[in-house]
Amino acid sequence: MVTLFGVLLTVGGLAVAGWLLVTRGRIAAAFGGAPTAVALVAFAVGANAAPALAGERSSALIGLLVACLLAWVLWSGRRDLRGGRGLRGPDDRWLRVAWAAAAVLLVWCVSVDVLTGPGLYGSRLVAYAAAGLLLLAGALLAGRAALTTRATAYLGLAVLAVLTIPTALSGSAAWRACTAGKLEKCSMAGALFKSFFDSENYVALIASFTLVAAVCALRRVELAAAAAFCLLIIVATGSRTSYLALAAAGAWLLGSFLLERRRRYDRIHLAGCVALVLASVGAATYLMWTASRTTLSNRGNIWVTAREYLAGSEATGVGVSKWYRLQDAGDAPTHFFHSGYVLVVFAGGFVALAVWALWATALLHGRVGDGRAFTAKAPVVLLLVYSFTEVVWNPLSVDGLSWILLALMLTRSWLTPAHRPPARGPVDAAVTGRG
Repeated sequence: MVTLFGVLLTVGGLAVAGWLLVTRGRIAAAFGGAPTAVALVAFAVGANAAPALAGERSSALIGLLVACLLAWVLWSGRRDLRGGRGLRGPDDRWLRVAWAAAAVLLVWCVSVDVLTGPGLYGSRLVAYAAAGLLLLAGALLAGRAALTTRATAYLGLAVLAVLTIPTALSGSAAWRACTAGKLEKCSMAGALFKSFFDSENYVALIASFTLVAAVCALRRVELAAAAAFCLLIIVATGSRTSYLALAAAGAWLLGSFLLERRRRYDRIHLAGCVALVLASVGAATYLMWTASRTTLSNRGNIWVTAREYLAGSEATGVGVSKWYRLQDAGDAPTHFFHSGYVLVVFAGGFVALAVWALWATALLHGRVGDGRAFTAKAPVVLLLVYSFTEVVWNPLSVDGLSWILLALMLTRSWLTPAHRPPARGPVDAAVTGRG
C-alpha cells in the first residue's frame, strides 16, 4: 500500500503543478497581480523545500527567502516610499490593528526573553530578526495587495505539490513507521506520510488549510480535484488532529453557507469574534493547566513541563529560548510545544496571550470586500482550532508555515478580487461564470 500511495501522491503532485501552470492567469487575479503571486508562491514553496535543498542549513535559506521577499516589497513599492506614504497598511482599521498586535507580540516576547532569568539562550536573536523582517514585509505589502481566499488555496496546492512529487522515488524516506502500544497510530497506507519533514502532522496541517480554502473558493472540477488531492494526503498522514480540526471547520462552513444565502456580511460582528476567540483562549489555557503527562497522545508531557517552569511567572512568561535550554539539559521533551497557545504563554505569559487574542479578534473581524465574511474567515477559524494541538503560526520565528499567516492577513475578499466592487443582487451573482 505504501508503494501505491507513493505513486498516487507523486502523480497527484505532478497533476497539480501542471494545472497551476496552466491556470496562472486566474492565479494572478486571485493575488491581485502576477508579481505578488510569484513572490508569495516562491516564498511559500522555497520555505517548505528548504529542508530538502539545504538540510541543516535550511534556516539560513529561509532567512534568505525572507530577505528577498522584503527586498522585492521595497523595490516594488518604491514609489509609495518616495511619496511619503510608506507603511500605510490596509484600509480597514481592524486589519491594521491585527498587524500592530503581531508586532507588539513579537517585541514583548523578545523583551521578556532578554530580561528574564539568564537572558537569551542560543541564537534566538536571528530567529526574532527574521520574524520582524517578515512582519515588516507583510505590513508594507498589505497597503497595496489584496488576496482572495482562492489565493490561499493556490498557495497551499503549490506547497503540497512540492511535498508530494518526490514521494514515489523517495522510498521509505518519505514515510514514518506506524506507532504501537498506547499511542497506536497508522494510516491506510500502512505507514505515516511525512514527505521530507520529521512529522506527518506538519504535512497534514498544510493539507487541511489548503482543503478548507479550496472548499471556500474553488468550484466544480477544480474543487473536486483539489479536495481529492488534499484528502489523499491527509489520509496518508493518518493525522487524527487534522480530522478533528476539519470537522470543526466543516461545521463553521456549513453555518456560513446557510447564513450567506440570505444576506451579505462584510464583517463578522465584533461580539461574535470576541466570544469565539475568548472561548478558544480560555479552553486552551484550561487544557494546559489541567493536562496530565499522557493527555492527547502525550502532548500533556510538554504542557506539564512548560507550566512547571512557568510557575511564578505566568503573567509575563519566561522567553521561548528557555525551552531550548531545558531541552539541551534533558529536562524537557524533544518536541516543540504542540500548541500555539502554550507557546505564547511560555514566551510572554498571559500578557502575550491577551495580545494574541487581540490579534485573532482583529483578524477575524476584518472587513471582507464581497459580502462573504463568514466564508472568507473559515481559515482563521481553522487556525484557532488547530492551535490547540499544533503551532500553526510561530510569531517568534519564520518557518514553512509562515505563508499561512501572510495569506490570512492579506486576504480581503472571498472570491471576487477586492479591487472590484461586488456584483449587485444575490451573492451568487458575484461568482457567475467563475470556475
